[in-house]
Amino acid sequence: MLITFGVLAAFFMLIVLVLHRTKHGRSVSSFSSYAVGERSFSSWFVSMAYTNSWWPGSTFTAVFGFAVISGVIGLYFLVYSTLGVLAMYFIARPVWKWGKQFDLRTQSDLLSLRYNSPGLKLLSSAISVVALLPWLILGLIAMGAVIQWASLGNLSFEVSILIGIAVLVIRQFWTVQMGMRGLIVTDMVQGIVAYIGSSVLCLGLLIFYFGGFSNLERLTTAQLSLPGYGSESGEWFYFGIVASGIIGSLCWPMIFTRIYTAGSVREVKKGSLQAMVIGFVFFVLLMAVALCAAPMSLASADPLSSFFALTQDAGGTWLLAFALLIVFAASMGFVDGVTQSLGTQVANDIVGVIRPLSDKQELYLAKGSMAGAAIIAAVIANQIYGWSNLAGVAQLAYQAIIQLAVPIFGGLIWRRGNKDGAIAGLLIGTVIALVLTIPYMDTGGAVPWLGGFGAGLVGLIVNLIVYVLVSFIRRSSDAELARVDGLFRAARARAEVLEDASVLTDAKPVPSQEPA
Repeated sequence: MLITFGVLAAFFMLIVLVLHRTKHGRSVSSFSSYAVGERSFSSWFVSMAYTNSWWPGSTFTAVFGFAVISGVIGLYFLVYSTLGVLAMYFIARPVWKWGKQFDLRTQSDLLSLRYNSPGLKLLSSAISVVALLPWLILGLIAMGAVIQWASLGNLSFEVSILIGIAVLVIRQFWTVQMGMRGLIVTDMVQGIVAYIGSSVLCLGLLIFYFGGFSNLERLTTAQLSLPGYGSESGEWFYFGIVASGIIGSLCWPMIFTRIYTAGSVREVKKGSLQAMVIGFVFFVLLMAVALCAAPMSLASADPLSSFFALTQDAGGTWLLAFALLIVFAASMGFVDGVTQSLGTQVANDIVGVIRPLSDKQELYLAKGSMAGAAIIAAVIANQIYGWSNLAGVAQLAYQAIIQLAVPIFGGLIWRRGNKDGAIAGLLIGTVIALVLTIPYMDTGGAVPWLGGFGAGLVGLIVNLIVYVLVSFIRRSSDAELARVDGLFRAARARAEVLEDASVLTDAKPVPSQEPA
């Protein structure tokens, strides 16, 4: 215990030192500064922040365990993640330029600007908050597992998760004080440990512990194949989870916030490519280890904790401590990012729409919302820890969040899409997704009588049809079409200011500083 907790404590003190040095001489002067960190970061900070918010600590518990049980299907996370980062590259220009010019802080701010609709802003943010909660639960479960394994089994999970929350509460002091700037800076340190460190660890395990890939020959036929026609999961199951992942990959509010923190469009694009490389190498090596471990009894006995059991068996307490450090770093960065996003959305996009707030009120409300979300997630995490399909919890979150893809990507591609179509499609699609998901919680929203097709995808198809039909039936006015055309011209121009910049109540257009 002295070794494991000592390593974790030393790293935590390093993070505190980095935060203290970063905070020195700086203050959060406005809510915008709190939410997007002054839009000043380079591509490496953007890429590591993206990676830290995309591959949480639960990747080493829930996702690793899913691959141990199910085999090569676990690689679907890599497929949609890589394509999702690529999509981030292509939408960087309008998202960053509108964010800079209109002081956008959240994904819902972008929707409000594009459709000139505070109501859509509130609705989209409410959906985001609901969809983020499962990820926060998974993050706390991973943190609880770290503490429990660090105690070498001497602490119960209930006590472990309480300790994990206490650690995060202490960490949140700087998140509250510094906002996004503190998160981005520490994401760099945590990301190096979590993803570069885990790549080195996994490579070492493959070479020195497994001696190559001979264990793959012991995998069952089911573990080496994808579910197809006649399978228990259904012929459309694999397509459904990959499609949901690709579509939803850029609907998560944390990702848009990372785009806004960059210093320019160029930094966003470079950061996207760098994140793609980091994520690809890290996850391929991690999945190779999971597949090699799958035939081993120490992994199959407890898939959720098999990453820790494997490293302890391979290198004793010191290697276990390194594995715990990796998951600790990934969990801390991810939970910080989710709670900061939840707090910002509640203050900026939900309460702020219903009742305009001052910067000071928004800051206080954001902090309170972060604490409330952590308490709710901790209670649920304590109830579901030990589920065999925790990866299904992540799939459930996607059923809701992908509904935002229609107004987001429809608004970025099709200029005639309007707020009536966006709101109608989003409401109907989300209701359909939730109604179909509730009976099939254990399958992550995969509907058996639809061949495993995802409930969220059914809702998404209806969402898109309604969006297009309503936008055609209730056409936008000429003034609205001219306003939208102006937005797109501004996204292309080097330093153009919109003539009509009063879409948001606090929007004060300024020239873009640096084009791609």
